[in-house]
Amino acid sequence: MKKLFILASACLLISACNSNKKSSAKPEAATEVADMHNAENSLDYEGTYTGTFPAADCPGINITLTLKRDKTFELTSDYIDRKDATFKDTGNYTIDGNLITLFNGDEKKYYKVGENTLTALDYDKKEITGDLANFYILHKQ
Repeated sequence: MKKLFILASACLLISACNSNKKSSAKPEAATEVADMHNAENSLDYEGTYTGTFPAADCPGINITLTLKRDKTFELTSDYIDRKDATFKDTGNYTIDGNLITLFNGDEKKYYKVGENTLTALDYDKKEITGDLANFYILHKQ
């Protein structure tokens, strides 16, 4: 009877050790999955964005940027308190990672995609810094 009890206890102990090995293997496999998220496949970046950019000669520029599914855009710049100072641009855009590039002829403009935001970048594709940096963010409508 004593031998049977020891044999049963040994079998239970071996089973318990084997089940721990199986459960510890699953997290290792999960950590091997590469994170392939970027703006194009994980954010809903298409749509209309608005904001007011600072200006030297007027209170600001109301910006409306619409990114369409067919990779075209419409950009409206309306200078506040200035008559006949509304400009509309259209063209194509590309997205590479979290960087959107607007093409209008030879002119390029750059934006960084965020969660329901587009942040205007300078011509070197760098974020605008300083006291007015927060005014260069467009918000999705």
